[in-house]
Amino acid sequence: MKKGGILNPAICSLLAELGHTDELLIVDAAYPLPTDGHVIDLTLTPGIPRLLDVVRAVAEELVIESIAVPVEIKDYSPRLFQEMVKLVGEVDVDEVPFHEFREQSLDVKGIIRTAEFSPYANIRIVAGSAF
Repeated sequence: MKKGGILNPAICSLLAELGHTDELLIVDAAYPLPTDGHVIDLTLTPGIPRLLDVVRAVAEELVIESIAVPVEIKDYSPRLFQEMVKLVGEVDVDEVPFHEFREQSLDVKGIIRTAEFSPYANIRIVAGSAF
């Protein structure tokens, strides 16, 4: 049994499979999921788990090179956006319109769906390299 960190076996496996520049999507409860994507659905009840909880756990275990977010998050969920940027640290942040965000996210390696009910609470993480 693991002592700490992420305990969910599906998320542990997904993170271990990510290579440099592979992409991971962490999304809110309303995000339209692809029919053929690798989705790990964590929804339990509205708000549990929150997107920030999942981003925090992933950021502690994954080297993050950059992120992308829907530009609309800054208007509709500004506090969440600010906290998300703090959690991922000093990385490039690409802000794109939601429809482009969705199009650019079609080939991600995996998707983690949260129970976040805040508008546009989605983040695409580009994995970095530890060396």
